[in-house]
Amino acid sequence: MLTQVSVEEVKLDRRQQRTRRMLRDALISLIVERGFDSLTIQDITDRADLRRATFYLHYATKEELLMTVLRETFDELVQQMEPLRQADALGGKTQVETYAVMLRHVAENAHLYSVILGGQGGAAIARSIREYLAGHVLYALGRLPPADLKLPPEVLANYIAGTELSLISWWLEAGQPYPPDAMAPMLQQLILHGVQSSVALR
Repeated sequence: MLTQVSVEEVKLDRRQQRTRRMLRDALISLIVERGFDSLTIQDITDRADLRRATFYLHYATKEELLMTVLRETFDELVQQMEPLRQADALGGKTQVETYAVMLRHVAENAHLYSVILGGQGGAAIARSIREYLAGHVLYALGRLPPADLKLPPEVLANYIAGTELSLISWWLEAGQPYPPDAMAPMLQQLILHGVQSSVALR
């Protein structure tokens, strides 16, 4: 899971941190150029100018390395959103600024997100991202009285996460046709109020 952080990782010395940073930088540059699926561990170590054996001292697979990169990227976003997330029952999802912060973050990391959300990271990676997002909403919903929920919390959490991922994927593929601050209220409106709030149905 993307939310797991090992004690070993926290205790890394500077040399180990530098090695991991080199591997992560190599991975990101390569997936931007070539996508993820075709990459090999040898490609990554060649780009990082490290021995293949060094890779295995830190990661078992290229997927594990990618998960680490994504977790760190998401953790940065969560830190930015933390004050907003604490402010309401949906983990910040009732506030336009939450979506604006998220979209600005995606725009700043557009190359990485475009590759991952475009399917080049594989179905397991996309599923992990959805589970990560849904997990934060589910945690917030868990603080509500059961009587306040009209649908099972796992349904609501995955609906919100799925909608966010789908629209963000389209937004990136379309070349970000709306700035983050313009896209944010549209995303919020659809998640909170659905299609009926956005079109006159007859």
